[in-house]
Amino acid sequence: MLSAYRALLYLYPREFRREFGDDMVALLREQRADEGTARVAGRLVLDLVTTVPSSHLEAHMSRASAPTLAVVLVALAVVFAVVGGPFGLVVAVAALAVATVTWRRSQPIVADASGGRWWKFLAGGVGLLVTLIVVTTITGELPEGGWFVAMTAMFTSFALIATGIVLGIASRFRTA
Repeated sequence: MLSAYRALLYLYPREFRREFGDDMVALLREQRADEGTARVAGRLVLDLVTTVPSSHLEAHMSRASAPTLAVVLVALAVVFAVVGGPFGLVVAVAALAVATVTWRRSQPIVADASGGRWWKFLAGGVGLLVTLIVVTTITGELPEGGWFVAMTAMFTSFALIATGIVLGIASRFRTA
């Protein structure tokens, strides 16, 4: 895994690799010793998807802006969703996911002692389910490949709703 990671580091700009490459490999080695390979690999892929584009933007700009990258990804998602058909919808969802992660990583880390984030999962799940119902009602029959996207969206909405309910109940019983 370390040799593959060293090869993936070539996705970063040269200056970034020179400055951080050895530290990144050492960190990966430590993480693999502490955690499972699958968990580290999942986090590694997410990190590569979000930091490689922003590091290239930093290399070409005097001041990098993760929120700007998120806005660009959202704009691309809208274009793909409108123009791309079923494949474009899948690309749009992926672009929105990367935009969300990029934006969230640019925000300062704050402790949420209130446990008040449960409703976001619940609202997101309900919103996704309502969107799915509206889209399938308007379009009628699903196009080729649309069934997979619809089922994925439905199961994702159920998972978000269940997560919101569980977190909401847990926040009510959390001791202060």
